[in-house]
Amino acid sequence: MVTQLINRAVFGFVLGMVVGVLVVIGMSYADGGGSLVLPNVLLEMMGSEAGALLVQMLSSGAFGAIPMAGTVLYEIGSWGLLKQAVVHYVSYTVAFLLLGIFLGWFEPTIVDLGTMAGVFAVCHCAIWLVMYARYRSEAKRLNELLGKVRM
Repeated sequence: MVTQLINRAVFGFVLGMVVGVLVVIGMSYADGGGSLVLPNVLLEMMGSEAGALLVQMLSSGAFGAIPMAGTVLYEIGSWGLLKQAVVHYVSYTVAFLLLGIFLGWFEPTIVDLGTMAGVFAVCHCAIWLVMYARYRSEAKRLNELLGKVRM
């Protein structure tokens, strides 16, 4: 399980960095092609665009690594599916909120935190439902195959 956790975290880190950079490039073009560091709070904190971009990339990587590594929670057989889903959601939502506040993506107000947690809840539920339907269908198919083998 530790090997899977590390592999998933590394994959998520790289994916998070790539997605983070692509989002920033898109936002930069939408903003008229200005800075590749958004928002300017991070630029002020780091003192240089290169330093701010590095922190932003590493933070995006961390945000990719945390939910990907957290998928190993779904392999804990002694936990129910609800507990696995809730712990996974809470772990990456708290991590994102802390990173978002640190990077200046949003203000640490109840409205901003609640909005972000709500957006994450909707996305998490949608992904969970798709994955549940997929695995349920796969289990049904395997059970049918097993029934044919037993005949």
